[in-house]
Amino acid sequence: MELYGLIGKTHGWGKVLTVMSPAGRTAALAAVEAGDDVIVQAGADRLTVYQQRRAGGLDRLIVDNGITLLTKAEWDAKKAELGAGVLR
Repeated sequence: MELYGLIGKTHGWGKVLTVMSPAGRTAALAAVEAGDDVIVQAGADRLTVYQQRRAGGLDRLIVDNGITLLTKAEWDAKKAELGAGVLR
């Protein structure tokens, strides 16, 4: 499954990763093995966000799940290309 990620920060400067997939939000959430190093924030009509709980948690999540990191410009272009299907 193709998985794309965008790294960001919380208001408290915690590290987060937002994930999307051409297969949709539900399929991406089911495919990603998160583990105890991250907090999963998922809900209807929004992309899943993984918040780092322990140092290196997001790095391991990215590698273990084959997530392709994108820049903000690449993310915006890919999201526009994939359309509303990323939220299904």
